[in-house]
Amino acid sequence: MGQKKAWIYCRVAHNGPDSASILSAQRNRLGAYAKEHGFEVVGTSSDIASGLKFGHRPGLLEFRNGAVDGDVDILLVCDLSCLGRDLDRTLQYWYLLRDLNVSVHTANSGEVDLSVAAMLRKIIEQ
Repeated sequence: MGQKKAWIYCRVAHNGPDSASILSAQRNRLGAYAKEHGFEVVGTSSDIASGLKFGHRPGLLEFRNGAVDGDVDILLVCDLSCLGRDLDRTLQYWYLLRDLNVSVHTANSGEVDLSVAAMLRKIIEQ
């Protein structure tokens, strides 16, 4: 099997004076994670948007399009809150990722277990 294809996704909730530097730091951290694990980075996107809404996040949509096309094996995020903070919508998104055979890795914890029980524990912890 070839090199795993990873997508780096970064998010901050609000547009402030340090938003660009926070997004850049996330990209750098995830790029280093990808390199350390031998992943090929095939895309990078980011959003400045609430984690409670999935509809107005063009960076997440860009990732999703790549995943639906089969171009992505791994979604890299700094932590799970970057993906979403609304439990129902995040759960639906996790099912989509699982159906697309896309695994999720965080810079802090490595590969994330996409089972419902594990996801609920992680969200509650955060």
